[in-house]
Amino acid sequence: MNSRYLNVGCWNIEHYGKSTDDNDENEYALAEHIELSGVDILALQELYITDSTNMENRHLRKALDLIEEHTGNSWEYEIFPNKNAGDKSQLCGVAWNTARVTKEETYKIPVKTHVMHEGKRLGLWDRTPHAVKFATEPGKTDLVVIPIHMKSNVGRRHEVILKRKYEAETLIDNIGNVVDKLNDKDIVILGDTNCKSRSEEAIQAFVKGGFEDLNEDDIPTFVRGNEAPFDRIFIPQSEERKAFWYSRQYILRAASPLAHDTYLSDHYLIKTMVKIRSDDNR
Repeated sequence: MNSRYLNVGCWNIEHYGKSTDDNDENEYALAEHIELSGVDILALQELYITDSTNMENRHLRKALDLIEEHTGNSWEYEIFPNKNAGDKSQLCGVAWNTARVTKEETYKIPVKTHVMHEGKRLGLWDRTPHAVKFATEPGKTDLVVIPIHMKSNVGRRHEVILKRKYEAETLIDNIGNVVDKLNDKDIVILGDTNCKSRSEEAIQAFVKGGFEDLNEDDIPTFVRGNEAPFDRIFIPQSEERKAFWYSRQYILRAASPLAHDTYLSDHYLIKTMVKIRSDDNR
């Protein structure tokens, strides 16, 4: 892959690690799919902890080792704790190709965990968002990625939409903290928003907060739904952020949705490219 560009992806891999089986076939399928995608950094959703004493997923580790076996490139990963520290299910994380990037720091974003709305307490961000800074080359583009998994569509429609609105707003309110902590403005927010339309207030909160929705045409990213453009990548709108001038969102669809759903996930992997150039944060 051209070293002038960084490939950034995102994938909800549907309860990965929930099963107690060895899941070897799935690990090979997962490794093949990640390699095929060509990503250098991959935000992940719905990871499960398989080691009760560590934040690890043995199936993901095996899949990444298979990629190294085939390509010679070592991969690392990190899984982030949920709001409830004892919750080991459906966690977010990130994996990266160490030959392309170096992880510098992870920052737990201090988002609100609840808000009061018309006298009712609404819980927010069960999957606490974290910001991770990656370095490319000395003096070149550094990148901060924020993997997200927002409130699902389980529950009353008006209430889940309202929760997502508040989740987006409290994350946007903390972007200044992310910039100050990680000393970088090249920020990508990406993940499973669970939003069914760009018109939803949560998406508009990101846009009003200075980010461009790369799935503004609401292209479906969910295998089983033609009206499910859940997975989105948000990049800075600012013309000053030249690394993103040509970034677009792509969806890695399979010719057989059934096979994709069976061996991989009910979501498609999405990706974009970021240009590696002189660091304009300096």
